[in-house]
Amino acid sequence: MTPPPPAPRRIAPSFDVVRVSPDGMSVIAGRAEPGAVVSVVEGAREIGRATADARGEWVVILAGALAAGTRELSLVSRGPGDIPELRSERVVVVAVPERAAPQGAGTLAVSMPRDPNASDASRALQIPNVKPAAGGMPLALESVDYDSRGNLVLGGRAPAGAPLLVYVDARSVGRVTTDTDGRWQLTPEDHLAPGVYTLRVDQLGADGRVVQRIELPFSRAEPAQETASESDRIIVQPGNSLWRIARRVYGEGTRYTVIYQANRVMIRDPDLIYPGQIFAVPPRN
Repeated sequence: MTPPPPAPRRIAPSFDVVRVSPDGMSVIAGRAEPGAVVSVVEGAREIGRATADARGEWVVILAGALAAGTRELSLVSRGPGDIPELRSERVVVVAVPERAAPQGAGTLAVSMPRDPNASDASRALQIPNVKPAAGGMPLALESVDYDSRGNLVLGGRAPAGAPLLVYVDARSVGRVTTDTDGRWQLTPEDHLAPGVYTLRVDQLGADGRVVQRIELPFSRAEPAQETASESDRIIVQPGNSLWRIARRVYGEGTRYTVIYQANRVMIRDPDLIYPGQIFAVPPRN
């Protein structure tokens, strides 16, 4: 007797686009199984719904403006009949600034794995104050994550098809080319021991010369350790809190309000900060 063919692999819903305008109006789009009903969910509350077309594409335009603050969005898709529902493998954390925020402040939307032990890195879907540079998207380091084995995972943006060289303390750790959307991701082969480093990313032109460069301080910490930097910027590591960062930088955890006030555009709730966020750190007085 011929065994029945295997059931087709199901397609979990996923985010492709999250765009929040300055007035809070939102457009969210992605993919799912063709014909599936996709719900955009905040906590246990559905805030939008759409049906995927024959290509599996769907778009949700939220009926009302998103209020200022930080929230986590996820997806649930439902097929016809008794087919079990599917949840998205990634969630999107959205930080909407106050309406009275300085002109030019914008929303931050970061896609990250639902499973904290997953090896995928965070990926920014919308970045505040990013304006195209002459010739295209400016070079950016958007996320600093760790995979399930504790290896460093870097990600960011640059012009589509741009070759990039990545360095740690002037030592080359990899080369990567951005995809057609201008995104890049790199996992250096060498494991970094805990310590303070400088991350550098160079974008090369057609002649092999550096056309854009960024450098950021980076403290490689174990998940439960604090992160500190002598610079005026800091990259949030797993296990960090504003209290821990302030205690290490200023010597007093109660001074977390100094960091909070300097980064209010990205921090609505002081208890909700995420690995890979880059915060300004005011100087010690």
